Amino acid sequence: MVVKNLTVTPARVAKIKNFSFKEGERSCVVVGAGGMPLYYPNLYLTTQVRNSSRSSSTLTNSAGHLCAFLQAMDEAGVDLVSRMSAGYVLEPFEVEALRGAFQRRLLDQPEKKHGISFFSLRATVSKEVMHARVGVATKYIDWLAKQYLRAPRDPDELARIIQALKELRPINKKRNTIKRKRGLSEVAVAAVIELLRPGSNLNIWDDPATQIRNRLLFTVMYELGIRRGELLNLKIEDLDFGANQISVMRRADEKDDPRPDQPLVKTNDRLLPVKAVLMNELRRYITDHRRHVPGAKRHGFVFVTHKSGPTQGHPLSIVNYKNIVNSLRDAVPPLAEFSGHDLRHYWNERFSRLMETAGVSGPEEELMRSQLMGWKFGSGTAKHYVQRYVEKKARDHSLKMQEENIKIPEFKS
Repeated sequence: MVVKNLTVTPARVAKIKNFSFKEGERSCVVVGAGGMPLYYPNLYLTTQVRNSSRSSSTLTNSAGHLCAFLQAMDEAGVDLVSRMSAGYVLEPFEVEALRGAFQRRLLDQPEKKHGISFFSLRATVSKEVMHARVGVATKYIDWLAKQYLRAPRDPDELARIIQALKELRPINKKRNTIKRKRGLSEVAVAAVIELLRPGSNLNIWDDPATQIRNRLLFTVMYELGIRRGELLNLKIEDLDFGANQISVMRRADEKDDPRPDQPLVKTNDRLLPVKAVLMNELRRYITDHRRHVPGAKRHGFVFVTHKSGPTQGHPLSIVNYKNIVNSLRDAVPPLAEFSGHDLRHYWNERFSRLMETAGVSGPEEELMRSQLMGWKFGSGTAKHYVQRYVEKKARDHSLKMQEENIKIPEFKS
């Protein structure tokens, strides 16, 4: 906890602090409640993650999962280094207690005014996040034990603890695909479009320029199916207004990008055709709105922060993008699980319908889809994005087959 003006304010035991090297490389450190780097967590992240040539986003994600583990240990009153010096690690009930913590969202402040836990009582995380948290915690304990568990009280205890931790990972029932959420419905798409329409009574942003920017953010994702990192990474120089096309470029460790948590392009570089109407809207945003935002001329990224403050004019950050998405979720209950990535899935569904109507063969369709999405041909990534469309076609054909089969006489009672 932190003391300010003789008032005790609860503070998390560990947080992430992002920074950039002079060469442009992004990195982060885990700091304690007082803002000082924590020795053991950062030594682990440096030697086991960063030095393994992992990406900056992998390092940040690992640091976030490690913060969740450190918070759980702190709230349980466990000092791992002291434990290991005494010859043991965790008790079985302490391992099991991690299950509840790892399932909950880690907050900046307790939900209750006088609460003591920084884990949400209501909001949970996805199975993927919980799986990642367990993985990082397991690797961290194993690494720490190899350094400091000199005289274990039981030589087999560490192996049992590691196995018990691994068993906390949620089971991925790959055969149970019925309730898996993918893509968007037509109703959800219509709701998003109306919420983002500039001047609409339902638009949840007051500033006209912000309305136009947010509308463009999701329109570009809808029309091109690009990822969040690709969207936030777009520069004005990537927009070819004469040829009506946009270049998607990889710019890892960009020196001119002031964002510590740099949005990354995970796909291949590519050139995408864009309809003239959308290119004109992008040009209008840049010339009529972006150019008037203080600080926006210091860089070439298309989408900027409009809200006054220390980051006004900066390239739109991942955090600000997430805030926009969260605002949409809060505004319309049916969009509670909406994410920008759903638009990428929806693009692929639309593309599948178009290819079917055009009679394009399977291999040719995969080649075109991979080119537009930035995937390596033959990687199999396309299967993940067309699953819902394939399921719908399978249902349609099944019903059609049932109608055409021999009619079975009805039983008379």
